[in-house]
Amino acid sequence: MTFLPTVLAIGVGATIGASVRYYLTQFMNASFGPAFPYGTLSANIVGSFLAGILVVIILEKAALHEAYRLLLLIGLTGSLTTMSTLSWESVEMISLGHYGQASINILLNVLLSLSAAGIGVVLTRYLFAAQ
Repeated sequence: MTFLPTVLAIGVGATIGASVRYYLTQFMNASFGPAFPYGTLSANIVGSFLAGILVVIILEKAALHEAYRLLLLIGLTGSLTTMSTLSWESVEMISLGHYGQASINILLNVLLSLSAAGIGVVLTRYLFAAQ
């Protein structure tokens, strides 16, 4: 693909992913309060699970055009998940002296996101094999 279609495909996916992350964060803050960054945690888990599913579908099972791969894997899941926000929130907790909370935040994000991606891959492979 040439430069402009690549940028457009990634940009469309990123717009959708960032919007989903924003509204998911708003929902989680309204549901659980802002004392812990549940929004970032849920966005990272959902995005990682979705990435696991999409990796199997797009890279192993379906012959999709490169634009869809860029839109979904790089744009959508790349902007839905957010390492920068996780880092910023953790550094803020540490600067306020909330070392335990920061450690829990980091561990939950890493472990649950990796687990979600793995579950997405395994579940999708299982569902495709059952067909």
